[in-house]
Amino acid sequence: MPTPILQQMLGQGGSMQFIDAAVSGANFDFIVVNIASGFSTLTGTGGENLLTAYSLTSKTVSAGIVISGRNGGKITAVTPTGGGSVIGYTFL
Repeated sequence: MPTPILQQMLGQGGSMQFIDAAVSGANFDFIVVNIASGFSTLTGTGGENLLTAYSLTSKTVSAGIVISGRNGGKITAVTPTGGGSVIGYTFL
């Protein structure tokens, strides 16, 4: 049975990674913005440009916002900018 999302966000039953620089080759189910951030890279499964898909190009995303891959996909690369950071979560 999948671990409930609250437990995932608390780091139980999955993994989490603090990100404040470029990360690629990832397999995140979702990211949570930790400190308000822009993004220079946000890539989903199959190389999909999530910045374009979610209209986030040149935008700052507020702390607390959850971003996931589209249509059940994963986030495979992320680069926060502007002094921001995110936390990437991967389910078991």
